[in-house]
Amino acid sequence: MSGRTAPCGARSRRFSREWATRASVALALAVALALAGCGGSDATEADLERLELAFESADVTLGGEVFGDSCSVCHGSDGSGGVGAALGGVDERLTVRDHLAVVWTGRGSMPPFGGILTDAEIAAVVAYQRSTFGDG
Repeated sequence: MSGRTAPCGARSRRFSREWATRASVALALAVALALAGCGGSDATEADLERLELAFESADVTLGGEVFGDSCSVCHGSDGSGGVGAALGGVDERLTVRDHLAVVWTGRGSMPPFGGILTDAEIAAVVAYQRSTFGDG
């Protein structure tokens, strides 16, 4: 009998399992996206003062290495953007202090790098971005 269909109970169980699987995947995705968009905690005044001090002697070569390892995946190797914002003219859009704060705390879907990168690495990557992709 080729026209047979599954009993109603079997179809219902299969639908329930499929629905539960889809709902679980959707929930996991929603949580991941929400966490990614949260960013880190705000930079304290002490954090920013420490970062600004590190910026004064930032190593642009180190910044290029950090950018290649940690930033280029989202911002593009040429800073043109993609998942992350385009970095052209970043020195006109953000003060050094604000730029350091963005890297420290994250913004939108950008994760926070405070506590992941050292102060010297954050200062270096900001110096690199400003000198390489800035207009001034």
